[in-house]
Amino acid sequence: MSRAPRRRAVALCGLVAGGGFSFVGGADRAPRRPHVARQGARQVMESFYAAVNGRDLEQALAMVDDEVVYEDFTFQEPFRGREGVRELLGDAMSLPKGLDFVIDDLAGGDSWGPDDAVGMTWHVEFDGVALPNSRGASLYKTKNGRLLYARDIVESPLKLGSSALGIVGFLAALVRSYKQGLAGTFAAFATAAGLYWYILLLSPQGQFPFLGGPPAWAIDETTLRNVVDESLNFFYIWPGLDSLGLPSPSSLFPLPEVDPLRLALFNVAEAYAFMLLPLLLWDRPERKNVYAWWAPAMFLTNAILLPYFATRALDPAGSSTSRARVAWAPLFGLVALVVLAVALWQSWGLYADKPHFSQFIETLTPNRLCASGASLGPGMLTCMVLGSFLTPNHA
Repeated sequence: MSRAPRRRAVALCGLVAGGGFSFVGGADRAPRRPHVARQGARQVMESFYAAVNGRDLEQALAMVDDEVVYEDFTFQEPFRGREGVRELLGDAMSLPKGLDFVIDDLAGGDSWGPDDAVGMTWHVEFDGVALPNSRGASLYKTKNGRLLYARDIVESPLKLGSSALGIVGFLAALVRSYKQGLAGTFAAFATAAGLYWYILLLSPQGQFPFLGGPPAWAIDETTLRNVVDESLNFFYIWPGLDSLGLPSPSSLFPLPEVDPLRLALFNVAEAYAFMLLPLLLWDRPERKNVYAWWAPAMFLTNAILLPYFATRALDPAGSSTSRARVAWAPLFGLVALVVLAVALWQSWGLYADKPHFSQFIETLTPNRLCASGASLGPGMLTCMVLGSFLTPNHA
């Protein structure tokens, strides 16, 4: 082969091999581009972690894009730009050697394209010993071999369990109620419930002059005895059995004596909660366990009912409700009416020597439990009618 054809063959081979030869205008040679090794997101982040563990801040920042957004959920706001990441990593550079971020597993990140992403799980260990509550999960996106976006989620030291879903569900319902204009209803009932619990059940003794007796967290023997005695007279069942000569617990131990007006207030408050069950069942939202609320309400009345009404306001408008008539509802109403009649009869004309309203207040205020069972609701209104407005004034 002649020398000229041999030179053309060599030039053609170089062109095919990507050597950068150009034959514009005859025979000018373009300069060769420097070779840049391409890296996927996996390789970028492995190198990034190695730089952080080696406390080489500048090497780590060399792998970060100028427009990076770094979200670390232990901070309120994301870090933006290379200088933002410098601020984020600044504290990590002062950590002692041996405290390392160790990658546990990776997914993706090896597409070798200009845009790539990798997900990983990791933990922190010191001298080879994994630290408690140090696990995390991250998502990283790269562009042209540099970190463009990061999101770190760190293990929480507070383990809420299934209650976390309950909190999320509550917040979701609160947002929905706000959008539907029900936030005011929720706020009203929630505020009433908060005031009720604090003033009548939790406030220190003596903080409110109109309220006597110890708080629920410091209940004394006398108050506990009153609770037991009133409960044994629930709906006047035991006294009624004795009056009719029917078998009763009196054969085992005597019926405790309770102030008639205080017992009337207790039973009317119980009747109020008792006759609400049919209404609550009729208005029951889908998947709401009414019995779980009503049963403790029979003991704590408005302390339970007010929070229930607050949560009921959070249920979306138009949510499925039973709206079915409860067949035995009249029976509940009849029982409550009988209890009211007996309470009126037991407390009628008991305080003929003093103004009826002041005597009612004297009975109500020393007993925090009596006040809590009767206040902030129809129970309070009914008891006011029972204890003052319907009691004759014989002064």
